Amino acid sequence: MESHLTAEISASAVRHNLALLRERVGPATRLCAVVKADAYGLGLPLLLEAICQQADALAVATAAEAIQLRELGCEKPVLMLFSAGACADGDGPASGLAELIRRRVTLTVVAPEELAAVAKAARRAGAEAVVHVKVDTGMGRGGVLPEDAPALVDRARREAGVRLEGLYTHFASADEADKSSARRQLARFLDVAERAGGRERLTLHAANSAAAIDLPEGRLDMVRPGIAVYGCQPSDQMHTKLPLRPALRLTGRLMQRKLLPAGHKCGYGLTYTFPAETPIGLVPVGYADGYPRDLSNRSVMRIRGRDVPVRGRVSMDQVIVELTAVPDAAVGDEVEVISNDPAAPHSVEALARLCGTIPYELTCRLGARARRVLVD
Repeated sequence: MESHLTAEISASAVRHNLALLRERVGPATRLCAVVKADAYGLGLPLLLEAICQQADALAVATAAEAIQLRELGCEKPVLMLFSAGACADGDGPASGLAELIRRRVTLTVVAPEELAAVAKAARRAGAEAVVHVKVDTGMGRGGVLPEDAPALVDRARREAGVRLEGLYTHFASADEADKSSARRQLARFLDVAERAGGRERLTLHAANSAAAIDLPEGRLDMVRPGIAVYGCQPSDQMHTKLPLRPALRLTGRLMQRKLLPAGHKCGYGLTYTFPAETPIGLVPVGYADGYPRDLSNRSVMRIRGRDVPVRGRVSMDQVIVELTAVPDAAVGDEVEVISNDPAAPHSVEALARLCGTIPYELTCRLGARARRVLVD
């Protein structure tokens, strides 16, 4: 039986966005596409071919995501962004790490004990482990602190069975109009690289989507774009906005319509009152599908080319829309829940603004009930 929702995932939009990013960063900078969280909720198996056509490498968060890439046939370099300590199980981290090393996954290390576990795992795997050291230059999240980084880099260079390939950091606020914080992080990072023996034989990378677009000096040897690959601006504060194409369009079908009398209320909590006799419809989407409850009484959908407002609270499985603008709407009509037009009032970016959140969260929350279909 067909799903009540269809998520159209555009391969051509992803190829277009990667081409824009490639042009922006230049041919000398490698492009590492971030495909964690099932390609930001859009469906990694659908998009992998399009991404691999243009990306030099791919990055994931978890070990399971890295293994999935290999099982899908990806031969590109794969960087696991979680550090080696995340692979610990009942036998310690070495057992999980050995499998990743055998599958040629590049590992992140942030501490001497992780490096020791990687070396042990390399012996178990009978293969060389390729690692990148991550430096916390100011975000206060993952990474070795700058003062401890040179010693860790030096040890990684000397550890048997381990090949140090890269050094990286992550910007906390490159998507803000004021780039001073990002530039301070970059200066700390470059200082660490210099104190750790220089850039020779090291791939340096720091730039997410925002920095890849807006901070030329932060592009270094490789960039790690994520949200821009899928067609959303990193933020509303960008100095440069590339003409990205959203890769997601979400649709459903009108499943009921009826006429409510003047003064009738609707939805949980009865938060909306119709001032006059009003036609309404039901759309089979709700917060279980990733359509946020914060959009209650605030967002619009589109039927027959007309915008129809959401009335009442978003339920788990359905939403009420007012059909005054589309009096001839019929059960079975397509309802565009999320538009792939970035200028539309129901684009991912517009809906994120209404919710006070970011596009990343909305795409990642797209539920499993939505049937993902690859379109060109």
